[in-house]
Amino acid sequence: MVDQAVAQGRLDAAIAKKVRAKSKYLEGAVARVEGASGIRYPPYYVEPSLPVATSSVEYGSVGALYARVIPAAVEGKLSIVVQFTAPLILFGLKGTVEAVVGHEFTHYVELVKRFSRMQVSSDERLDTLFESEYADEGRVIDPILVFGADKRLASLIRKKFPSGLVDENLNDKVAKGWIEKGLPTKRVSPEDNVVNVSVGLIAKTAFDPKVLAKLKGLEARGR
Repeated sequence: MVDQAVAQGRLDAAIAKKVRAKSKYLEGAVARVEGASGIRYPPYYVEPSLPVATSSVEYGSVGALYARVIPAAVEGKLSIVVQFTAPLILFGLKGTVEAVVGHEFTHYVELVKRFSRMQVSSDERLDTLFESEYADEGRVIDPILVFGADKRLASLIRKKFPSGLVDENLNDKVAKGWIEKGLPTKRVSPEDNVVNVSVGLIAKTAFDPKVLAKLKGLEARGR
């Protein structure tokens, strides 16, 4: 999608080249997560723009969404895709990228848990950024349960995500090096992140057996 953005004139070719060069950190982080969990990472891509969350209730409140897990309908079945943003790849340190990649994976596992068990009651309407962040943190599997083979990774995720991503260095670089330079951004509201998936779509979907086995093991241990 980065190359497509360049072709459409939305992203400077020089910026895109830098993003591609640093994508090795993203690929390395995905490999680490797969090794620690024993599970293949879901499909992912790099979004060339920066989603910026705004709230109609909290005046002046904004927040960069550096990555998101997106359930979507693909050919009549449910596909869970992870979106990473170009600014995260461009400005994030290796440890931050690894933490984000791992954190989004815990969201993925939690979504598979909910969907495979048909726990599909409607998500609550989110009117403030605080509520959105709180809900986000409530929809993850504890990293130590997922990445027991790599406790340092689990510890890194916990440190970086005490309540949403904490990385002021990244925020500062993105503000100055991306937003203030007028590079692509798009406004999203908290309610745009509400999951809306039909039961019929879920029923047609076969989830990764390794994820289901991991969840079954955790359930047997009372986790």
